[in-house]
Amino acid sequence: MARRAKPIHDLDRYIAERDARERGFAALVADAEMRLAFGRRMAERRRANGKTQTQVAALMHTSPAIVSRLESGHDVRVSTLEKYVAALGLRLEIIAVPPKKPTTKASHTRRTKK
Repeated sequence: MARRAKPIHDLDRYIAERDARERGFAALVADAEMRLAFGRRMAERRRANGKTQTQVAALMHTSPAIVSRLESGHDVRVSTLEKYVAALGLRLEIIAVPPKKPTTKASHTRRTKK
């Protein structure tokens, strides 16, 4: 008999539990979420420019499948991203910043006067 998967009601809890078993899982999920959000923003920008994936692909001298992969959050080369933004009349800037400092519970606690 096949084992049924338990429904996931609390995604954050599931990710934390899985990360406890498989170190790095939460980071993989966060990375995927970031790529998906970026892809959605790029697709919105493309539509705002009135272009289809096929039109952008032609301007990039590539296939619509490559444009689709970028917009659906797949990992792409910087050179592909440069061509994509150029096809939208934009330029690509990459900025390296230090990682965000994790917040601690104490930093959210309000101190009261004695």
